Amino acid sequence: MPETDQEKSNLSLTRRIKDSNITRAAGVLFLVSAYYFLLSPYTEAFLTKAFGSVARETSNVEVNSLSPIFDIHVYAGEYNLSSVKSANEPVREARFFTLDPRVLAMSKFLSDYHSPMAPYAEIFIIEADRYGLDWRLVASISGVESAFGNLLPQGSHNAWGWRGIKKNDAGWSMFEDWEESITHVTERLALGYGTDLTPFDIQDTYCPPCGETGLDLWAYGVTRFMNELEYYVDNLENL
Repeated sequence: MPETDQEKSNLSLTRRIKDSNITRAAGVLFLVSAYYFLLSPYTEAFLTKAFGSVARETSNVEVNSLSPIFDIHVYAGEYNLSSVKSANEPVREARFFTLDPRVLAMSKFLSDYHSPMAPYAEIFIIEADRYGLDWRLVASISGVESAFGNLLPQGSHNAWGWRGIKKNDAGWSMFEDWEESITHVTERLALGYGTDLTPFDIQDTYCPPCGETGLDLWAYGVTRFMNELEYYVDNLENL
């Protein structure tokens, strides 16, 4: 049976819709949206972890030489992350409990930067308190010097560009593990340079080329990470 004019018109309209730019754009938008919401979180997490691992294992980047320190700002006391209870609302199950919120903040902070030092968050706090050093300083310096231990002489566990003990041929200190390096650097910062200077005060000694530029990039970088850690410890419930 021959097609009627109405049927021919409907078929023509259908073909035009399928072949139109709007339809193509809608299809592309759908595919992009599906990737963004369904696949990209897993893809990006995998790539970030993979690139970080490769960088740590293969990098021989040499960073700034060291010497330095910051002002005391030590936190103390108990901190309960359990839900707030009142007489008018039911008791809810606690999420965490810790005697020191700085440990949780440091662990979360280093983990977010994919640092191999994240499991040693408590060491940063213990050693800083031992010598009266700002608990944020040593980790923050590592952020500027080595991207929190991701770019450093291979096998050195030296995230600070330290040139003290156990030097290799290039002059960088080689530590057995992260606990040894964190402990040693914290001690030398506190005992060698005191505990009352800011990153801007120590910049010229710690990173002479940085001080010569007049831009204070090293000092601003260390201060930025210290402020981030301050935010983490003040906002643990929301992280």
